[in-house]
Amino acid sequence: MARTKTKETAFVPEDAPQAPFAAFDALMQTAAVDSQIAALAADGADTRTLESAMTEALLEAQGRWGLGLHHLRHEVRLAETAQGPDIELLTDGAVTARVSAPSGEVARAYGSMQALSEHDLSLWGVLPEGHRVSADAPFAHLKVLIEEARDFETHWMTGRGGMFHRVWRAGETLTVEVARPMSASAALSDAAWDVITSIKDRSFQRELMRRSEEVGMLGALLAARHSSAGANLALLPEAHFTVQAVTQRLRGAEARNAESYRASLKTAQAQLEEYQSGVTGMLSEVLRHGLQKK
Repeated sequence: MARTKTKETAFVPEDAPQAPFAAFDALMQTAAVDSQIAALAADGADTRTLESAMTEALLEAQGRWGLGLHHLRHEVRLAETAQGPDIELLTDGAVTARVSAPSGEVARAYGSMQALSEHDLSLWGVLPEGHRVSADAPFAHLKVLIEEARDFETHWMTGRGGMFHRVWRAGETLTVEVARPMSASAALSDAAWDVITSIKDRSFQRELMRRSEEVGMLGALLAARHSSAGANLALLPEAHFTVQAVTQRLRGAEARNAESYRASLKTAQAQLEEYQSGVTGMLSEVLRHGLQKK
């Protein structure tokens, strides 16, 4: 990422706290986006550079959180509040949330915009208008659309390993989205399972397994830590956001090539598998070491 400085005045003086930028980076990390905004701000980047970099990171995160809000415009804006510098997350020009707010509030703000199916897949179309291709359309039909059609989008199609996918064209860009819905709480439960099954004290492990029958894996693990472990976890963005989707974009000749589409679909499926496995490992470390009593 280029860190070119312009003549515009830097938003944050050198001795200002970096908390909003660190919080933004932590939020982006839940989508496996390495945004590095705190470092960019520390280098003295101006407002325009920071906002552009954060908007780019947020767009990437939106694609991985799998909230299904592609039809909306997402931007990031720096703001001065009575409490000091803050970062505003905008949707279609309106403030959705501030980064200084608890992560649960940010998640609920985006959640109120969602429309989900029984499989927790977005019911929102991506394009503002136009025909949506049936999920059971034969590949021959999809091939014709990819190679010849103008703007189009499909409904969700069933894939392997509990994954779903859809594809759409806007202008000369073909986008493939692969999703495997998993809530942040479900991801934490998977991580708790990994932590509990790795415990070497078999007696303690059996006790946690017994407790999990009543309160679940995560509840059993948190209860074994300390009284504030659950509250500390709720403060972390990882408790509210996780990777549920991956998007791949094709342009130029590749966007009109059905085989390129197939290759892109396979790449997205592999990436989602990798990201979700990585999230489980990261959350396992948080549950092992990241909830110290305060």
